[in-house]
Amino acid sequence: MATKATNYPTILVHGFLGVDQKNYFSYLYQYFGSFTKDLRKHWDEDLGYEVYQPALGPFTGMWERSCELYAYIFGGRVDYGVYHSQKHGIKRFGRTYEGVLKDLGTPGDHAKVNLIGHSFGGPTCTMFSWIMTEGCKEELEATPANEVSEFFKGGKGDLIHSVSTLSATNRGTAATVFAGDKLLHTISKTLMTAGAYAGDLLNNVYDLYFDPWGAMEDPAVCKSKAFGKDMAAKQAGITAYAEAYDGGNIWYEMKPSVSDAMLKGWKANPKTYYIAHPACGTHPTKAGNQSPDGHIFPMFKVTGWILGNYTNKNAGIDKNWLPNDGIVNTPSMGAPAGVEEIEWTPGMDEFKPGVWYKLPPQNWDHQGWAGMFISKATYYDTLDAILESIYELPDVK
Repeated sequence: MATKATNYPTILVHGFLGVDQKNYFSYLYQYFGSFTKDLRKHWDEDLGYEVYQPALGPFTGMWERSCELYAYIFGGRVDYGVYHSQKHGIKRFGRTYEGVLKDLGTPGDHAKVNLIGHSFGGPTCTMFSWIMTEGCKEELEATPANEVSEFFKGGKGDLIHSVSTLSATNRGTAATVFAGDKLLHTISKTLMTAGAYAGDLLNNVYDLYFDPWGAMEDPAVCKSKAFGKDMAAKQAGITAYAEAYDGGNIWYEMKPSVSDAMLKGWKANPKTYYIAHPACGTHPTKAGNQSPDGHIFPMFKVTGWILGNYTNKNAGIDKNWLPNDGIVNTPSMGAPAGVEEIEWTPGMDEFKPGVWYKLPPQNWDHQGWAGMFISKATYYDTLDAILESIYELPDVK
């Protein structure tokens, strides 16, 4: 085990389709670990690190998930903000969390926290760090002073020691452009309609977290388990989600144009480390495109081939975007648009806070980071090395 420079806790942030460790589905499948492994438990029980893994909306946007992450850490009821709840057509307040690190910011081991986000968990952590640092001007202006969430006031960025991303969609993925808005709208509306009809019987098995739109209820407080309950009353929320083209809907937020807009003006905290761990499961062809590597999971060979051959001039997707991990284009896995990043290679100087670093890509597909179809030894060795490197980062006072 590496020599620790700090002993701060770490939070694993899931991405699209993510699950927590409380639903029945988690008895079969762990987001970080797949069917046969459990990364959080391994880090916590086997290696002795303090690690947490929240359940955030698996289909909601980076703003909503950031607000949920804040409540998960500090405790209390989720406040999505007056401005953003009106803009995105959702309820202002969400679920109530006990708070896993209510004392975050106190001297000692809980002075700071490390964040590790996979896939859409990457931009979630990126936005969370930004709001913690800068706050939100729109929320301060739209909300009575005595009602403003502490989250939106900013000034807390120093509480984040590091942000590490794994195949992050910080600049979206060309897959959403290839699919097109019509298909994304159809998927969004169908998914939420099905979830709303199945109701809270489904939420106890796999929590869709559609209650901000009024389409489902929090499993912790729901009393009715009837199918098709109050569908007429849920239609407004279903429509709002399906038409949330500029934010609030994960499908649209994974479009490069929307992702770039959501993180426009992003600023690094000068005391936080930012390290991107990309992946690439393709290789160049003679025609100048990209073809999936032989060891990639068969499903990702299909999507990897599509992304490895797809360009769209209007969307700014050129041949530089062709390398991918089967789901996300490798060039998208670094810093937000307009933010300088350093392509780090072994032998370079140590990491400095306030700077985005992008490491050489891991040669596996998108779900390699989640442990799917990766041996336990390979998976744990790779992720253990990342965690230990985080704990070697010098503290910044």
